[in-house]
Amino acid sequence: MQNLYKLLMVVFVFLGCNYAHAQKATLKGTLSDKTTKETLIQATIIIRGTQYGGKTNFDGEYLITDIKPGTYDIEFRYLGYKNKLYTGIKLAANEEKTLNVALEEESGMLGSTEIIGEPPLIEFEKPVSKFDISSEKIDAAPARQIEQILATQPGIINSPAGLHIRGSRSYETGFFIDDVSAKDPLAGTGFGLDVGSNFIDNIEVSTSGAGVEYGNNTGGVINTQTKNGSDSLQGKFMYKRDNFGFNEDWNSVWNQQVFEGSLSGPLTKNRKLKYFVSGRFNLSDNFFRQPADQVESSLFPNDIEVLGQKVGERYLFSPLQDNRWSTMLKLNYLINDKMSISGSYLRSLTINQDLNLLRITTADVPYNPGYQYPFYEQPDNANTFTHDMNLQTIKFDHYVNDRFSYKAIASRMFVHLRADANGRPWRPEVVNTEFDPRSVNEYPVTYFDPNDSVTFVENPSGFYNNNGIATLWHDHIVEENTIQLRGSYKSKDALNRINFGTEFKSQYLQWVDIVRPWIGAPVQISDTSFSQSFRLGDRSDAWTVRPINGAFYIADQLRYLGLIADIGLRAEYWFLGKFVDDAIENPDAPILEEFRQDYKNNSFKLGNRYFKARLLPKVAASFPIQENQVVFFNYRHSTVMAHPSFIYTGLDPFYQDRSVASFVGNPNLNPEVDISYEIGIKSQISTNDALNITAFWKDKYDFITTSSVIIPDPNGRDIVRSIRINGDYARTRGIEVVYLKRIKRWFAGQVSGSYSVATGQSASANEALRDVLQVGNTEFTREFFLPWDNPIDLKFNAIFTQADKNGLWQVKGLNNMRFYAEGTFRTGRRYTPYVFEGNEEFSGRPIWVQNNDPNERFSKLGTPWFYVDMNFSKWWNLGNGVKLSYLIEVTNVFNNKNAVIVNPVTGRAYEYGDPVPDTQRDLRYNDPRDPRSRQISPENPARYLPFRHFLTGFALSF
Repeated sequence: MQNLYKLLMVVFVFLGCNYAHAQKATLKGTLSDKTTKETLIQATIIIRGTQYGGKTNFDGEYLITDIKPGTYDIEFRYLGYKNKLYTGIKLAANEEKTLNVALEEESGMLGSTEIIGEPPLIEFEKPVSKFDISSEKIDAAPARQIEQILATQPGIINSPAGLHIRGSRSYETGFFIDDVSAKDPLAGTGFGLDVGSNFIDNIEVSTSGAGVEYGNNTGGVINTQTKNGSDSLQGKFMYKRDNFGFNEDWNSVWNQQVFEGSLSGPLTKNRKLKYFVSGRFNLSDNFFRQPADQVESSLFPNDIEVLGQKVGERYLFSPLQDNRWSTMLKLNYLINDKMSISGSYLRSLTINQDLNLLRITTADVPYNPGYQYPFYEQPDNANTFTHDMNLQTIKFDHYVNDRFSYKAIASRMFVHLRADANGRPWRPEVVNTEFDPRSVNEYPVTYFDPNDSVTFVENPSGFYNNNGIATLWHDHIVEENTIQLRGSYKSKDALNRINFGTEFKSQYLQWVDIVRPWIGAPVQISDTSFSQSFRLGDRSDAWTVRPINGAFYIADQLRYLGLIADIGLRAEYWFLGKFVDDAIENPDAPILEEFRQDYKNNSFKLGNRYFKARLLPKVAASFPIQENQVVFFNYRHSTVMAHPSFIYTGLDPFYQDRSVASFVGNPNLNPEVDISYEIGIKSQISTNDALNITAFWKDKYDFITTSSVIIPDPNGRDIVRSIRINGDYARTRGIEVVYLKRIKRWFAGQVSGSYSVATGQSASANEALRDVLQVGNTEFTREFFLPWDNPIDLKFNAIFTQADKNGLWQVKGLNNMRFYAEGTFRTGRRYTPYVFEGNEEFSGRPIWVQNNDPNERFSKLGTPWFYVDMNFSKWWNLGNGVKLSYLIEVTNVFNNKNAVIVNPVTGRAYEYGDPVPDTQRDLRYNDPRDPRSRQISPENPARYLPFRHFLTGFALSF
């Protein structure tokens, strides 16, 4: 029976092959110049996603035979001309289709493509996981920060502390604007430059890792391209808000206001000089609903002074709890048909009390929200963070000839970030009161039980309520000047392309970090007597450095039949600067002798400056396994630099922080390294259906961890200090599935799902420090789940558009409408479980303590996240190109409670009546003996993601 079955299978396969052979299609035609009508000789024809292709003969004619029937995307290439891509071309069995094509001469950077038909759902030409988000899709989605827009894409998870791409830490992602890095190298999570969504032309996201052009990232690359000026006057203005007076008591009202405005057009009659100018503000009191009476910034005060006299208090820059301002000006000038130049100025200003604006990279486990909950009763005394950042870019493009073009980019980024006690000076002139918020609470006090034989004072709230102020004063400045040169060279048949370039970056970094800055200020002893120690706070760190880094790179992309190969190499170098080199040569500098010698032995020397370098290979390839289906693979090395504070802290022998467990920098600290692998299948099922399946894994080496060392101080005495070292590792692996669907022009959607695992030795350098302080230097060889590991991530997004003459269901009023919806289901946050130890004798409170079994570290998952967002717009055409739109936006439509801070006893966010860890206050038991460390309530409003929220407004465009 089995032999008969095998025989039948062979017959069916043989018949199928012969049938398929008999049913082949043919494609033919002529290629010509669109302007001169002359035929083009040896032009290339590519049927994407297949091995089919051909070239034109001396008469400009081509003939491709034996094509399997189906629907294809067909590309035509000729050196010196724009590529032309015809999508959705159907070839029937035995059909001989004629497709004559006229190509247009190319100007600008090589490789531009004109698309005839609907844009392809899948990109066969890129053997990596890369996707674009267009401005149309950004406009359709609810207006918000870019991080939230990106979070709808596969492989990207947005947490309150930043973006995680395929299990990487949030600081590993590279953020670029117009090919220029837009990250603040001294801050923590986030983009750095906060651009408005109305500035964006498109966002290109690579979750596979960085290409040769991009450095200092190991998670993925997000490159935002801003809009250019238009040929005619265009503008768009939008305003939305959630508070209309009658609904101010609703839980969904956070006093949010969003305004966006932009204008673009030509500045000269010949339209060679064009401009684009745009502005945006987004103001909110946040869903915590406990704002400060007034958020103050010492960099941008709200008080207005004229000739030194205060003329009133106006809430200019920080009227609400979260204040985000951004603006952009861009000019484009077409010098001739081969050269163009553009210049842009982008600036963003953020003023709020979000700790995540300065959460130092790797210093904390990055899954906590930035809300300063201990100041719940006195938010006016919490830290205010002011992040002022601007980026200026000049870009010159030169199309030299049909085969060679290049671009030169010069940019300057300036950053100023300050954290102060809500606008107060860095230290008082005289200390005549208590400033520390953790001091004793003020009177009056109440008694727990006046009739008890032992008198106990009633527990206070646990919040800071004694008019004490935030203990941190921080100020850092960054000036980063970058020059890039990028070139592109094509082969004669346009099938081989070499990209090459170099990057040079010079930085000025200034860092001042002071804890309890009032310590050292004059202390008032009497009306006329003062005492002063001249200390710079309780703990402090200050330095100014000028590092340099850069790279050279080259990549060769070639194709043969259906094979596409991309082979590249990036050589990176970095100079830590004179500050470090002087410390290395100074025997009094607090550097461990082994580190000093390793730094010299493992560095190169240019003049009297030390530098290090590393080669990073990058290989990617794809090839068809059948029509409209390709397999792709890529292998990449990449690095991310250590945070500068890990390198430079305390290296000055004359200025050192002598507090317990203080840090000292490690000049021998190397970048963290990521070696990533990816293999996947891209399938175009039909013109309107596509499926991608991808498996990935990443090995991460030289992760920064913390150790304790004994070094001599300037007096020769041995002291214990904490130091960062490259001693940790991690890995991630997973699989992603993405399905894309399009139905004519009224529907476009995407469904994706992923399963991944992220493990490592420690969650952060500070977690390792806690282990060092508790048990000394310990070598762990076991890997644990990392706290940002989210095994299951399911998403969807869809756009429905109704814009025809008849209207929906033939009702003309139901026309010119667009509905957008997106949703996410994701496993919850990881946590280490707590176990029951017994009950307290006095109060009967159950005591839950952390499970110290190493196998239980971050072993549990909290309650899953699920949320759905939507946006609806209806527009009216007022004539002459003017359009008025009504907008309504709803986020977290079903008002789900998604836990950000997980109660490790229950696995969900705290609700009244739940047991809590022994380190927290249990509201069910009022025990006056509770230590202050656990007197704060567990009802932190930031323990959830934002609740349901409504915004509505209007937009006018022309």
